[in-house]
Amino acid sequence: MPLHVVATPIGNLGDLSPRARECLGSVAAIYCEDTRVTRKLLGALGVPMPELVACHAHNEQKIIDQVIGRLDVGDELALVSDAGTPAVSDPGGRLVEAVLGAGHAVVAVPGPSALAAAISITGLAHLPITFLGFPPRKPGPMERWLVEASRSPGSLVIYEAGRRIPALIAALAACMPDREVAVCRELTKRHEEVLRAPVGELLVEETRGEAVVVVGPGAAVVEEEEVLEDGAGLKRIAAVLAARWGVSKREAYNRLLGLERDVNPG
Repeated sequence: MPLHVVATPIGNLGDLSPRARECLGSVAAIYCEDTRVTRKLLGALGVPMPELVACHAHNEQKIIDQVIGRLDVGDELALVSDAGTPAVSDPGGRLVEAVLGAGHAVVAVPGPSALAAAISITGLAHLPITFLGFPPRKPGPMERWLVEASRSPGSLVIYEAGRRIPALIAALAACMPDREVAVCRELTKRHEEVLRAPVGELLVEETRGEAVVVVGPGAAVVEEEEVLEDGAGLKRIAAVLAARWGVSKREAYNRLLGLERDVNPG
């Protein structure tokens, strides 16, 4: 029997598809990121309550044998996360890989996705779109992560906890000052909000839950070592210094022009 990977609402309960409702009510068990969240969802929707089993980041590897064993004897199972599509920056990826490796089918029951929703409404869907998931929490690793990400063409999509959004936007402003950015919060809910502006002008506060940040295309960040190696011009050097100094590329460029005039007034 297959493992059904079922997308659940990211806010609005009306977004659960009839197919997903039927699937969740007919399987032998649902493997859930949090059984309490799934029990509440099924109760609110009036879906029959099958067996609920926790499958989260801390026990996913341990539960693989159990899932495969149940599929081996003919149990039909479903996998859900707390919201959206499992295995997309949510638990489930290792389980899906193992189930496929054991020779069982994995069936998608698609539906709500914060990633797709954000891309569709921000006006920043410039292909190719690179999904980065959650950033590192510490400033140094985050800066290196963003520098590497800046080399991807097209738009970038980042997930982040609401309380850390201001720090992420500040890091983006320092690293990629030429980018347009949109912050999507409370998607599909009553207070859905999309804030879009040049990253240096975007004012955001801490919020509850999680948010999706869509970053428009722009110039790749050039690190100092690369600048020295290829003898890049002032504009590329300014991009590096802007990220280091926490100023705009224009301001860094103007400072460099001033320095050049002082050194070579002729």
